[in-house]
Amino acid sequence: MKLKTALLSAGAVLLLAAPAAVPAAKAAGPVTVTVWSWTPVTPTMNAEIAAIEKAHPNIVVKATIQPHPVYSVSLQAAAGSGNLPDIVGLSPGAETQAYRPHLINLTPVAESLWGKNWQSHYSDALLTEARFGNPAGDSNFYALPQEAQLNNLWYNIPAFKKAGIKAPPRTLAEMEADAAKLRKAGYMPFYQGAATGVFDVWTFLMIALQTAPNAVLPAEQGQAVWDQPGMTEAARVWQELFTKQVVQPGALSALQYPTGANLFAAGRVGMIGLGSWWLQETGLSQVPGLKTMSDYGTFSFPAVKAGGKPTPPFGGVDFGWGITDKAAASPDVLAASKIVLKEFISGVGEQVALNQLNDLPAFGGMKPTVPMSAHLTAVYENYIKELPLAHPHVIGNPVINQSLISGLQAIGAGKMTPEAAMAEVQKTALAQQKAH
Repeated sequence: MKLKTALLSAGAVLLLAAPAAVPAAKAAGPVTVTVWSWTPVTPTMNAEIAAIEKAHPNIVVKATIQPHPVYSVSLQAAAGSGNLPDIVGLSPGAETQAYRPHLINLTPVAESLWGKNWQSHYSDALLTEARFGNPAGDSNFYALPQEAQLNNLWYNIPAFKKAGIKAPPRTLAEMEADAAKLRKAGYMPFYQGAATGVFDVWTFLMIALQTAPNAVLPAEQGQAVWDQPGMTEAARVWQELFTKQVVQPGALSALQYPTGANLFAAGRVGMIGLGSWWLQETGLSQVPGLKTMSDYGTFSFPAVKAGGKPTPPFGGVDFGWGITDKAAASPDVLAASKIVLKEFISGVGEQVALNQLNDLPAFGGMKPTVPMSAHLTAVYENYIKELPLAHPHVIGNPVINQSLISGLQAIGAGKMTPEAAMAEVQKTALAQQKAH
């Protein structure tokens, strides 16, 4: 899941609607399809909608884009009051599962749009992650990916040079030393928006892929393996990021988006956990170092132990779209929603997004058609090469996911030990197994 809202303030709401010609079909006027999401960012969604409405003048797309924390609250309230939109943007796993009762099964929809072999357009890894958290025996799709992502760490090249650092850290010890140099040079060392739970989960899982490589996937799929030694060790490393002052002061009350991303773009942060979606900044900024991405480089979470290896490729579904039962209540709206869904995923909408480097294509055969600098091309092509190898990056069960977030935040605040926090997550996982 990416949280790309750098241009939106915490309470901003974007309503995008354009007039459309009256279609020759039986409907008296254009059919309006409502879309809510936290992504893509305003300019990209504007352009996607314009392309879709141009291709389908009998459809009007009315989109509401909010920063992810605000979006989550709005979505919860709408689900509780029966006022969900027709199409919702969703991260795989916990978020999709939280709204599954309000979503239609998209398997027959996909067959109608792309044929019975539609799954061949997606990698097995993306198909698997899209269904993370489904009840046992439920192989349906409740959200389909528009784009994919790789999660990694980014660093500011000029900041590293000013701090006297020649290359990104290869070990945790080097990361701690580099953080001290960056602080001395006037930069925030490693920005962790720890009030944004999904980024806490991602950082923890990057670490756990080193300390407990065989436990992470079972944990993501709902198994009670959270108190294994390697998982507790990952929690200790997470704790060390705070105690060794690798993360910035006030991290627990900080947001990754928009605050962290804006500070990183402004050159005030040395390192930050983002991902492939950061490439979109090349189309959103006129600052030369961002326009060409020449001021920024990528690296994996460094080896926790000397002689170890950094975190392997990590990622999966960036975001997807679900169609709600509200849309299904109207044949005209449902038909129009299916068209919009297709254009978002494999049509003019996604082509617009890819040309703005919004993220990586999820649907086979899609790719950007715009020229890129040599540096940008190298970064992008490396992402494409690593994507098929990426380890899933989401937790399927929303209750376990929240338990982990609470535990990580408590560790960072010094209110729980790593052992106690992981024991609580384990207790939650065991209870969820019994409940299901």
